[in-house]
Amino acid sequence: MSRNTKNLLLSFIAPILILMLKPLGITLAQSIVLSTLIFTITVWVNNAIHKSAASVIALILFYWFGHPALPKLLQFPLSENFILIVFSFVFSQGIANSGLAELLIEPFLIRNAKTKYKLLAIIYLLAFIMIFVIPQPFSRVIILSHIFYQYFNKMQLDKGVQNVLMFAVFLFSMFINMTMIRGDIILNNALLTMSNQPITELTWIKWMALPSLIYCILALLLFSKIFHNELLSYQHKAGTISHKTKVSLSPQNKKHLIAILIILIAWATEDLHGISGTYVVTLGTLAMIPLGLVNKSDSKAINIHLLIFLTAAFAIGPVMTASGLADVLFSRFTAFFPAQFNTLYATVILAVTTVLHMILGSNVTTMSVVIPGLMTTSSGIASPIVIMFLIFIAVCGHIILPFHNVIILLGNGSGYYENKTVIKYGIALLPLMLLSALFVYLPWWRFMT
Repeated sequence: MSRNTKNLLLSFIAPILILMLKPLGITLAQSIVLSTLIFTITVWVNNAIHKSAASVIALILFYWFGHPALPKLLQFPLSENFILIVFSFVFSQGIANSGLAELLIEPFLIRNAKTKYKLLAIIYLLAFIMIFVIPQPFSRVIILSHIFYQYFNKMQLDKGVQNVLMFAVFLFSMFINMTMIRGDIILNNALLTMSNQPITELTWIKWMALPSLIYCILALLLFSKIFHNELLSYQHKAGTISHKTKVSLSPQNKKHLIAILIILIAWATEDLHGISGTYVVTLGTLAMIPLGLVNKSDSKAINIHLLIFLTAAFAIGPVMTASGLADVLFSRFTAFFPAQFNTLYATVILAVTTVLHMILGSNVTTMSVVIPGLMTTSSGIASPIVIMFLIFIAVCGHIILPFHNVIILLGNGSGYYENKTVIKYGIALLPLMLLSALFVYLPWWRFMT
């Protein structure tokens, strides 16, 4: 029996048990939805069948038995983000084709990223700087990943080492997005809308910036501990490559640089001129065609399998809500809350949110399920801002599987790193997230109030 066949058979065990037992008093239709979810997640992890095939099967069963409205089921391909991501792939390929990343950024990396800690610090730094250049988080990390992928390729690193380092690019982007609202204009604003807490960027920074930066440093140290061997391998290779000390741009390079800078500036100033970043990147990508930066063959940069995968991942939440499973799961946790807000109360908030996030996967979906219930339960007991940010940390401050955060999912779906890399780090990150929330964030918030 082949390994894939064995994995496929094992993937049926939990779904069959759910169908037979119908736990928590769920209906047959709900048990089919839950079984489909668990089966899909399992085969996504063990690769028993292709992710695209598993995703299509899940979408069909979700629609048939979960009864979500079709626009909700297909909310990702029907969204503006879908167009943005598609054109971001091609736009990023155009930047790669220009060779400007090699000419301008690689010399900086070669000169400065000679140790593992300097490399990780530079990844953090570039992820932070890019927040002010590219407003959209998905496009930002796609472009950043292209830069580092080319750099690592030229070092001829082992595949396992490159997997870990590319994971760091997406992981640290996820962390740095927590420091300010503009870090993730989609997710962070969704949190404020769902919580009915229209706070300003300055207020967010006061509450979240410093503790999140401390969390980033702790997460970096954890990363260097877990992937010590891979980072050591990089460090040995870092001193073996060199680059011209003087950067020389040809007339064509300068023309390409000016065109790309115009597009990036237009993208970065979206709030000033009001033109959506989707239109900017779409028109910018099309403008790359006559410049020779993009051609027909670059359409291959669009990862179709990733788009199918994301469609299924984004559908989980609406299906769980429409089928009633989200309410069934949440109602089981309300009895565990203490009568007053304290460390135990905060721990329960974190635990409930984390468990549901593990099941639901989607950040936005998890927030849409837990925020109404937890904000109501905590009314008059704790500050709504504290509850809101505790939920946010539990949803955005950890991952176990790639689909627990879209940023991580993008890198995994693009083939930059494997599930096992995410799981290895994610398991160790979970207690760090919980301890940081209780002993870094909470003390800071008490000081702030």
